[in-house]
Amino acid sequence: MSTRRRLVSVLVAGVAALMLFACGGLPDHSPVTDGGRLGDSVVDPIRVIPQGPAEGASQERVVLGFIRAGEDYDETHETGRAYLAPASADLWRWSTEPVTVYDTADDLRIRRITPDTVEVSTVAVAQVSPEGRYRELPFGTVAKMTFVLTKVGGEWRIELPPTGFGLWLDSNAFDRLYVPRQINYVTPSGRRLVPDIRWFSSGAKLATTLARAQLEPVPEYLAGAVATGVPPGTLLAVNAVPIDAGLATVNLNAAALAADPQERTTMWAQLVATLSQVPGVDSVALSVEGTSLELPDGGTSATSAAELDFERAAYPNLATALLRGPEGRISRIDPRYIPDDAISKLHTDTRRRDDDPVNIPDGWRSLALSVDGKEVAAIDGDRNYLSRWRGTDVVKAPRFATELSRPAYDDSGSLWVGGTDSRGIGRIWVMRTGETGRGGMPTPIEAPWLAERRVVALTVAPDGARLLVVTSAPDGSDVQLGVAGVVRGPNTVPLSVSAPLRQAAPLTLIRDVTWLDPDSFAVLGQIKATEPVRPWIGHVGAGLDGVRRQGARDPATWRLAPVPKARSITSVGGPRGILVITEDGRVLARAGSAWRQVARGTDLLIPGH
Repeated sequence: MSTRRRLVSVLVAGVAALMLFACGGLPDHSPVTDGGRLGDSVVDPIRVIPQGPAEGASQERVVLGFIRAGEDYDETHETGRAYLAPASADLWRWSTEPVTVYDTADDLRIRRITPDTVEVSTVAVAQVSPEGRYRELPFGTVAKMTFVLTKVGGEWRIELPPTGFGLWLDSNAFDRLYVPRQINYVTPSGRRLVPDIRWFSSGAKLATTLARAQLEPVPEYLAGAVATGVPPGTLLAVNAVPIDAGLATVNLNAAALAADPQERTTMWAQLVATLSQVPGVDSVALSVEGTSLELPDGGTSATSAAELDFERAAYPNLATALLRGPEGRISRIDPRYIPDDAISKLHTDTRRRDDDPVNIPDGWRSLALSVDGKEVAAIDGDRNYLSRWRGTDVVKAPRFATELSRPAYDDSGSLWVGGTDSRGIGRIWVMRTGETGRGGMPTPIEAPWLAERRVVALTVAPDGARLLVVTSAPDGSDVQLGVAGVVRGPNTVPLSVSAPLRQAAPLTLIRDVTWLDPDSFAVLGQIKATEPVRPWIGHVGAGLDGVRRQGARDPATWRLAPVPKARSITSVGGPRGILVITEDGRVLARAGSAWRQVARGTDLLIPGH
């Protein structure tokens, strides 16, 4: 008896079916292509229609059928309700309880505990909160639920626990039913958009759901780091965002009138950036209680945030990078040129430039290059001192901490470094670039959540509002990666860092991290101590590639190849520009999922990384 047989029937549109038969059936392989990206339009080619309970079904089959019925596109979930005893109908809280994501239907395990009790378990890879927060789970996390069954009209039916039950979805079903989307905020001192990625049901109400989410206050991990143009108390005046001929109209309640002209423009930019992710939306109009709002120029709709002079921070693609050789001398290289590749014939211009540093003495390590390319920072071999080189000037800061992390620059002119203060407390320090003398002494910023943690690595997003930070317990255990908000004061000086939102939870070891674009990062780490360290591509709020199944491919096929002795990671532009530096002085460039050596050296300097 197979208790894992899939209890669904798949209906494929008639035209698609004819095309498939004309092509001789479904292919068993296909060429490697780029996967989908956040914001891509999603057109579902199939609909999964769960089956109701069969007559005379066993307890195990009833429980399995109920779990699989969670894949129903019907928002009433009538098919799933048919598996429940009447008193449990309101306890199935699919929209207000977390969604548990597991890999495949074959991973479900069902066993009878007592004559009327069945336990279902699986290895879960993630949970998604009702607010859309995707939280990866530590590797090997087991999710369990015990169901009591009772006879109703002679058939077994489920009695849900008094605490209720949400949804369990395999990865394929989850990707059909949910999509990652950006809720957009702005930097307080500028017109940069800052994304907050969450997961939402991909059904017909997506536009309404996204608009509601955009009207909510700034999330806690970004509080103070970003702003919103939405006045407090602003809600949808009607329970829908209609889309007519590509125009999405957001009808707000009277609270929206509290926005001044600049806030109104900001609110409009946020909503158009967010709603443009809905398939079929080309422009956005705002109204209050049915009366149209106007933009400062008199317009009544907008097609993009850029039209309103709001944009995302740039993540440039660079053709060259600075390499410190074994003797400390710095030269400019083409980091994607593979010397032994006969196909790679042309070099980028790698001649020295006027502002390029010449030499960083041996004994200084973990080099970082400012965004303008004019200053280099490094820590000493014992990780107790920080020095900076700008032209012929060298500034060595007095000792202010121990266990210093690799420094990192942001594009507002600040240099960041983590470490441990004289009391043994983990801290983050910031200083302005170009400062000399006592004015160049790093200043600790507020991060009380670091009291029992130590900074392993950090890097600031080009939007200046977010920080990726790797921390550990004082003994080096419990390594975690998080994204935190950066709160800035006058002149964009950093004042504090909020408690981070955890990312990449399956990794038990993390050595380094770098931003790739507004939504993604690359991290050096490993899941299990028995596995090698490898670069991983991660997506803020959406998990690591290669952890859960995507389509029919095994998760492992999404992973990049391991890199023995990997020490640090950076990028000259997005996922394709990832570079890894090893402890034995090899500089490796990504070539598909593998790595090719492009140079030898101790440090690779990329502006702002």
